Amino acid sequence: MNKAFLFIALGPLLPIQSFANSFIDDSNIKLTTRNYYLDRDFTDFKPIPGAKDWAQGFIFNFNSGYTPGKVGFGLDIQTLSSIKLQGNKKYLGSGLLTTDSVTRERADTASEIGITGKVKYKQTEVKVGTLQPWTPVIFSSPSRLLPQTFRGALVQSKDIKDLELTAGYIDQVNHRDSTNHEDLSNITFNGRFKAAKTDEFSFTGGKYNVSPATQVGVYYGMADDIYDQAALTFKNTYQMKEDTKLITDLRLWNSTENGQANAGKVDNTLVTGNFGLAHNNHTLTFSTMQNYGDTAHPYLSGGEVLIYIDGWSTDFLNPKEKVYGIRYDYDFKDYIPGLKAMTRYTKGNNIHLPNLGGNDLKEDSLDFDLQYTLQTGVLKGLGLRGRYAIYDNNFAQNASFKPANETRVNIDYTWKFK
Repeated sequence: MNKAFLFIALGPLLPIQSFANSFIDDSNIKLTTRNYYLDRDFTDFKPIPGAKDWAQGFIFNFNSGYTPGKVGFGLDIQTLSSIKLQGNKKYLGSGLLTTDSVTRERADTASEIGITGKVKYKQTEVKVGTLQPWTPVIFSSPSRLLPQTFRGALVQSKDIKDLELTAGYIDQVNHRDSTNHEDLSNITFNGRFKAAKTDEFSFTGGKYNVSPATQVGVYYGMADDIYDQAALTFKNTYQMKEDTKLITDLRLWNSTENGQANAGKVDNTLVTGNFGLAHNNHTLTFSTMQNYGDTAHPYLSGGEVLIYIDGWSTDFLNPKEKVYGIRYDYDFKDYIPGLKAMTRYTKGNNIHLPNLGGNDLKEDSLDFDLQYTLQTGVLKGLGLRGRYAIYDNNFAQNASFKPANETRVNIDYTWKFK
């Protein structure tokens, strides 16, 4: 894509002089195509067979450089599009396609555009418009066909060596399977909280590299009239031998209700610990996640929580739930460069859901992941990924998470035009 085209396409958005020098010279343009198939087959639920869709997605990003001067101005543009390849209303929506909440009819096509203005002074950057924050208290989920995006303002600074600070204000969300902005809301899975909406979510925090091997982080987020949340993170890599290292990842969240408490009582402390031993191409990780307090861990709907223990068919964040997991990763780089495999088993117990079966419920998931990225040739970077999960629980039939066998297949490729 040449510079003349960018002048014509973007000229009306900023003064002509803004496009001089580094604004265009430092810009980058990418188009990601993603073909995604998701089939969550319910194994113990008769009214609906599961959630299933197959779709093609396109993610186009133009990220400008900055205009010359002490204070630089820039512009980012993102367009997201989806095309239905398969989607039947007898199945629940999978989060891949825009789906009518009543009829479950999928849209044949859907598109949206996001524009972000940005200003930079030294190593401090301010963005206003479409945002994809990535913090322990608000996280833009990338795990479906198209990413979840937010609308608001974000400040990030790296002016102090080894310290990265961030703060933001969000008033709207555009979900992974939607083209419309709407108020933020809390998750209500398994009847954990009452449904509540807000148009104010503010957050701040930062992470500090104590050394090349150790990083600590502190964050705070507030969903107005719903909940407050503080988070602490600690990551360390200890080099035991040249080809062996111990990886430690500890995270803690504390959440309480905020203001009018429109979602009801919130009382949760979530502690996660992950301990991995990496040797050559092998990594073995032991994990635990402990929920303390009277309620589940709260987070914004349509997204996820930045935890290492991740369930494809569940979130393992029920009231008082105790979770234990083991995971094994292998990199075939010595035999088939670009091929990686993962398997894990995760079990949660002591789950308190009196309206869904009792106060000593349990769930578990056995997951497999195989991915391959082409290393050479015309299609270098083409990614192929297949995932399969076997999930089970003893919750009541009307629980949000249902026993299921889940298959995911996606093919990703990114064209970089500059």
